[in-house]
Amino acid sequence: MVNSFKKKKFLIFGTGAVGGYYGGMLVKAGFDVTFIARGKNYKVLKEKGLTLIRNGKRENSPIRVVETIHELSKDIKFDYIIICVKGQDTRNVAETIKEYVNSSTTVVSFQNGVENEEIISEVIGKEKVIGGLVFVAVQMTEPGTVCYVGDDRVVIGELNGQVTSRITDLQKILELTGTQCTVSNDIFSDMWTKLIWNAAFNPLSVLTGKTSDKIVQDKELWEFVKNIMTEVRNVAVSLGLKIRPDYIDYYYERSINLAGFKTSMLQDFERGNPIELEGILGVVIRKAKQVNMPVPNLEKLYQDVEKKITVKKAV
Repeated sequence: MVNSFKKKKFLIFGTGAVGGYYGGMLVKAGFDVTFIARGKNYKVLKEKGLTLIRNGKRENSPIRVVETIHELSKDIKFDYIIICVKGQDTRNVAETIKEYVNSSTTVVSFQNGVENEEIISEVIGKEKVIGGLVFVAVQMTEPGTVCYVGDDRVVIGELNGQVTSRITDLQKILELTGTQCTVSNDIFSDMWTKLIWNAAFNPLSVLTGKTSDKIVQDKELWEFVKNIMTEVRNVAVSLGLKIRPDYIDYYYERSINLAGFKTSMLQDFERGNPIELEGILGVVIRKAKQVNMPVPNLEKLYQDVEKKITVKKAV
């Protein structure tokens, strides 16, 4: 069974911190992996390979990497295409991979937000898509180098809640890399549960410049975080989704243990890259309007982050 899994072909579309980490772990485990990367990151990966730093150990692996998918033959039959780009790029990526999706291909989103699977499904068909959530603290410290900080869990699930062979196969494959992987029969509720953390900590980290552990250690900020998380939870419940009841305590413990971890939004903001404000925060505000639910804290946070982005662009 393990040998049959090793024949599976993976395409990692977006080799940032998350794509680099999980793609790199698949390479280490002996899987056939192709990466798509851009700019300086692509050049370093092409010339020097991918470097993973984990638990103080630095490992380098030569990898197969291209700058655009059009460099690849359409005859290649990928079993899994894992999308790891920012939410604002999802539709464009889905359109780009469409010609490379065949009868045996499954497309998996390892992205933030709750709308990516819907967007991908609109382009390539719902039956080709499964949902994914990653809980991992990783940072791309320099082009071609990904540093693991903590956590390492993946949740995957069919959009219709069924447990299929392709889901359990991917679970076993990810477990072979050392990742803890669970299968969900309610992946959208799990996505919104994760969004509770993202919608609070990602934007606040941009406003304050603080890491996750420092945010929860600040009493005033922590009170604001709890208000934000509660508003997101209320919107989710109004949409018919199930949220774990201990979400506040759960995310407090998770955040306090991520010492020194910069959120993906803060990393992007500091580098001058576009941030996922709409996909992480704007989506909740839009959904709140659909169910006529006031979300004053979310709206203020959105406006404050927008202002900070505008000020930075003007400098």
